[in-house]
Amino acid sequence: MLKTIDILLGLTVVMLVMSMAVTVLTQFVTSVWNTRGRHLLAGLADLLQQIDPQLERKIAESICSTVLQHPMVRDVGQRLGSTIHREEFTKLLMDLGSGHVPPDLMARLDTQAQDALQTILKNNGVEEPAKVLDNVRAMALQLELAHPELATDVRQSKALMLEANSKFLAKINSWFDQTIDRVSGRFTFTTRGVTFVCAVLVAFVIQLDTLTLINRLSVDTELRNSLVEKAYELGDKNPSQPAIPANLSAQQQQDFKDLLQLGIINVPKSLEEWSGNWQKINPLGVLLSIFLLSLGAPFWFNALQNLLKLRSTLAGKDDSQRLERQTSQNLPSPPASNATGTSDTASESPGERGNLG
Repeated sequence: MLKTIDILLGLTVVMLVMSMAVTVLTQFVTSVWNTRGRHLLAGLADLLQQIDPQLERKIAESICSTVLQHPMVRDVGQRLGSTIHREEFTKLLMDLGSGHVPPDLMARLDTQAQDALQTILKNNGVEEPAKVLDNVRAMALQLELAHPELATDVRQSKALMLEANSKFLAKINSWFDQTIDRVSGRFTFTTRGVTFVCAVLVAFVIQLDTLTLINRLSVDTELRNSLVEKAYELGDKNPSQPAIPANLSAQQQQDFKDLLQLGIINVPKSLEEWSGNWQKINPLGVLLSIFLLSLGAPFWFNALQNLLKLRSTLAGKDDSQRLERQTSQNLPSPPASNATGTSDTASESPGERGNLG
């Protein structure tokens, strides 16, 4: 049983280390594509079309893109912002409608989109967005003076409800949270797809064959023990902080090198070498590796913690059973019985019986 746990531990260590690489690659791809910002843009455009069903999709996306490129919202590198609060979105729309934004930002919004936004505001009870915003800021300041213990978002929300009470605010407040929930769901689905593609890339490049690895672990005691030691090293990390790196740390790079030295993974030096290695690789093992890697680093980190606990329990029982066997072997053997059923120590010679008489 302990050998089986060690095999699972060795497999888990390999999958955890390689899942780190998959996670880093996934984060790189989603960052370059600005996936979160794009999904947020689509969700906010849906919200604007919910406020005004007659609004064209292209115009809705143009307005929301301008909002997400505001200096206070956008990400590094002029990219679309990946996070925006409800109160921020409401005030920025009114800022754009009144034209009180930086000139370079206003230039991104064409005349048709600006006119459409002003029409939405007027049709939903915000006739003068600039004046409404001035009143909102003044009320937020009064609330801060009167109730400094309130959080900033609470003050801003109260100020908007007191000074910008309108159908426009009611529609945003009614639909914003549901919209963000759907944005999160779409982003999660997309990220899982990117993770799967990255797992395919990693498994094929390093030719990770899980079936061959399991067979090797079952017969190679030295390799199995090395990976068990590595498992305890990885298990010493804080379990409340699963390893989800933004980039490979020095320790994670060392873990990767350790797997290279053990011959578990292979980084071919040429295309010819990589092609030739496929003759030794089981395709089903690579497909299984893709599935296992796509589970993600947090899954394997938790699996490692659970297996280490199970191994400690089994190792303790194994030690106690071995000690019990050794102790029982050292006990004196029971006296042998003769053919009549009486022990030899109890039998007496005739002379001895006569002496007793």
